[in-house]
Amino acid sequence: SVYRVYLTYLEVYNENIRDLLNPTSGYLDLREDPVKGICVAGITECRTSTVEATMELLHRGNLNRSVEPTKKNETSSRSHAVMQIMVEAKERIVDMSEQVRIGKLSLIDLAGSERASATDNRGARLVEGANINRSLLALANCI
Repeated sequence: SVYRVYLTYLEVYNENIRDLLNPTSGYLDLREDPVKGICVAGITECRTSTVEATMELLHRGNLNRSVEPTKKNETSSRSHAVMQIMVEAKERIVDMSEQVRIGKLSLIDLAGSERASATDNRGARLVEGANINRSLLALANCI
């Protein structure tokens, strides 16, 4: 078997998807692929082979997250983040075909819900808080 480990790291900020490993790529779209299923079009897939390399990618992505100070939290995360680590195993079968198995681990950091009166947010922070709460409510309805 031949193994390949790779990861993606994205944030959902104000209902837009951004690639945290390539933040200059702009907003990304969700697509439905006949093979992969639902995926993020154009997201960066980084190969990794060690814990240290994976942690470096996590750190690099965290530096690109949307963070702003609020009354309650000096470095408040203003987005949800999803890191997906995929392990792909390819195995040659006797009749010259190839079997591919993929395992996927999703690590999700959800922004906390916000009470506007407690945070004293105004303007852009208030809009962010409303979007955070809306997306958390949508997730709760799914669960």
